[in-house]
Amino acid sequence: MSAKEAERVTTVLGFRISHDTLLRVLRRVPIPNHCAEIIGIDDFAFKKGHRYGTIICDAITHRPVDLLRTREADMLTDWLLNLEKRPVRASVDRFPAYQEALLNQDIVVVSDRFHLIDNLWRCLNSICQRVLPSRIPVNPEGAVSYGLKPQHPTEPRKETKRPLVEMVQSMYHQGMSLNAIARVLNLNWRTVKKYSDPTYEPSPSKRQRPHLIDRFMPHLRECVLNRYTLKETDAYLRHLGYRGSFGAVRYRSLDVRKKGLPEPQVFISRKDVCRLLWQWPSTRPGDIIDVSYLLVHYGDLAIPFCFIQGFREAIRERDAEHLLALITNPQVTSHPGLKRFVGRLKQNIEVILAACRFEENNGYVEGNVNRLKMLKRLMYGRGGFDLLRIRVLCRNPEPSPAH
Repeated sequence: MSAKEAERVTTVLGFRISHDTLLRVLRRVPIPNHCAEIIGIDDFAFKKGHRYGTIICDAITHRPVDLLRTREADMLTDWLLNLEKRPVRASVDRFPAYQEALLNQDIVVVSDRFHLIDNLWRCLNSICQRVLPSRIPVNPEGAVSYGLKPQHPTEPRKETKRPLVEMVQSMYHQGMSLNAIARVLNLNWRTVKKYSDPTYEPSPSKRQRPHLIDRFMPHLRECVLNRYTLKETDAYLRHLGYRGSFGAVRYRSLDVRKKGLPEPQVFISRKDVCRLLWQWPSTRPGDIIDVSYLLVHYGDLAIPFCFIQGFREAIRERDAEHLLALITNPQVTSHPGLKRFVGRLKQNIEVILAACRFEENNGYVEGNVNRLKMLKRLMYGRGGFDLLRIRVLCRNPEPSPAH
């Protein structure tokens, strides 16, 4: 609650303290000084894209240890120098300032595995955007150049209103009220009243109205079979004297393509291809393309695919030797899509390999960042960094187990 609300609460309790006094008392609350052996570090935004701070958490208790005003390496270094006992290890994301400050103090830095996998996914997306088109044909043989999506044959329209009218009239003759019939059939009572009239007859289906384009249909079919675009077809028909709308040309061309052209081509999006490459060997029932087909027709995906699968397996199995062999593989380091990603890994190779040797990660730190964001928004800008730090660090103790 805010200081004003706390002032009102104290008045209800029988004593009066101004909100300024409450803030002064709150600012004098002693902040616990906790020395953690293993810590987790992450940044949070005071104003996204402009100002950032640092949160430091204990890896054992998963509780915040301290907040820093910035995420600069100098402030983190000063904080480490003021500790009575420095931590042994620290898990961080790939922000270089944190790694620089920790390595200068001879602290083992463990890279967060989630951020490694997230960067790997972004690398796969960039490679697919460079190598693959936006739509990949599943069966290139006999493909249609403009690539219609597969169309399901449509059945003739059935008359569905007459059985409903007969049901309403039968229920009405049996003595049911209009409201009861409406509740049973989930209809409006006015509709039931209309259907209950013995003289009511459902209106017949509407016939297709004649259109100006009807006498140009032979020319339109010829344009479609010759692979004309819609604009070219419209221009050709207007040259022959057509004065109708462009929408009629579009809809009639679509009807002709459905009836007269070969089997339409099936495509898969680039996004689905990324998912297939990432989730291999697991598949979904609706997948219409196999990874082996992609690797055969797009050879530039073979090396990135093998590297991504090996990298994920090494992280999952905590195999540092396998991970090091992947990063130093000449075929991987020379690949244009992986060169930049692997080069950044080599700059912090010990930090990356530590992610396989130790179990620390930054998941609990992300949870504390979410809690910090909630507290910051609850304050609505009415408190400064000192009050935010007190609210984050001075938490209630964990309830002791009942004896």
